[in-house]
Parts: sequence; C-alpha cells; structure tokens
Amino acid sequence: MNPTAEHDPTMNHSTPLQVIETYGVYVVAQHGYVKVRSYDYTDRFADFKYLNTIPFVLRADNSLKVIVYKKVFTEDSIVFELRPIDTTIDIYQIKFDIKPLAKADMYELTLDRPVKEGVMLHVRTDSFYANGLGIIMLGETQTQLLTYFEQKQLPDAVIVLQYLEDALVAFPNNNQLKELAVYWRMAAKDEKDLKGYTYVEEKWQQYQQAEKIQMKATYLQQLIGEIGGYLNDHPQGSKADEAKQRSSYAEEKLKEYKKLL
Repeated sequence: MNPTAEHDPTMNHSTPLQVIETYGVYVVAQHGYVKVRSYDYTDRFADFKYLNTIPFVLRADNSLKVIVYKKVFTEDSIVFELRPIDTTIDIYQIKFDIKPLAKADMYELTLDRPVKEGVMLHVRTDSFYANGLGIIMLGETQTQLLTYFEQKQLPDAVIVLQYLEDALVAFPNNNQLKELAVYWRMAAKDEKDLKGYTYVEEKWQQYQQAEKIQMKATYLQQLIGEIGGYLNDHPQGSKADEAKQRSSYAEEKLKEYKKLL
C-alpha cells in the first residue's frame, strides 16, 4: 500500500520528536515521541472527516508507552481510552502502570498488554482545548483505513459507506479509498434492495399462512402495496422480476376471492 499522504497537512504533527521540551502527552514511537494533539471538535470521538487533523504514531512493535509531561499530574487527572477503527464505535477505558522519570514533572506510562495498529488512543484531560480530548492514531492513518475498508464482509454496508465517504473528505486524493468506495456503494445498494424486499416477503408469508379467505385477501392487498413501494425504490432491483410476478398473482387471486366474499 502506498497511501497518498504527501499532501497531508498533519504530517509534521506525526514526525517523531527526539527530545520532549514542552508539557503534553506523548506516545513513544519507533524513533522518538509523537505528541497527542487536541481534538478541537465537539464529538466525544473522532469523526472520520477530520482524521487528517489527527497525528499518527509508528511504533517499533505493539507495545504502548506514553510519556506524560505535566506540571500537576495525578492518576485520576487523566483518562485513557482505545477506539478501534470500526463503525460500531467501541471505546474501552484502559489503565497504565506509572513510573516517575528523572526529569521533574515527567512520567512514563506503560500498558501491560499489546495494542495493534488501527486503534486510536483517546486522552481526556483538562490540558486539551474544546472538550478536553486529545487523539492519536496508532499506525499510519490512511494505511489503517485501507486495511479496514478492504474487509469485504463488514456488516451494515450502508453505514460502512458513510464512514468511507467521510474518510474521503479527510483524504480526497487517496485513489485506493476511491476504488473501495465503488465496491461499498454497490454493496450498500444491494443491502437496501434486499432490506426493502423483506417487507414483501413478510406479507407473502402472512398470505400463505392465513386460512380464512378474508385474511388472505387482506394480505394480498397489503402485498400489492409493498411490491409497489419496492419497485418504486428499486425498479431494477434483484427481486424486481419476482415482485412483478407476485403482484400479477395477487391481483388475479383477489379477483377470485371477491367472488367468494
């Protein structure tokens, strides 16, 4: 993968520092430290449209170490969370082992378990602007987005597409994301198609299971209505031919039932 990140305005924010000189929260990188930046939007987690404003960190392995350089620091003055790249927005609070360093006001925090790439670290403390939230991506952001959206079996294609289109707002020049958007647009269309037809199936099953003619006639009338709605939304849908056949069947059956009622 070669994400088109050369014009990313936050690349300087992701360049590791060799020496920590200003107060802040830093993630230990493969070569140095990357500072966690304030997330200056009102959300309590990152909107994919703004991922280009969030720094990323490349680590030597999946261990997670954080340096807190803060004039007044206590364990309960800062909260850490992990949020994987995922449309389900699962956020997990985590605790670190804390060790004071030789430099005054500086502490090393170590998580006792590995954290893979493709996860955002949230830092909640009053040191950040807006809503007191800082975010950093573990792993190069565009690479991690590609890894996620390349999973063709992700559930809820409509929601996946929304997130992918937001990611393209952040990274409009990423051709690989554009190609994946073509796939997910089709998947979302198919998903809407099949979901729309479930209402037709429901009325069809109710009609077949009904015993009294009056109820059968009622369900057939409802079936015709549902089929009309489906064909209006999906005139070329995967179930269009079957829907038309059932509509014709329902109309003929209704003529028969009216003679008996």
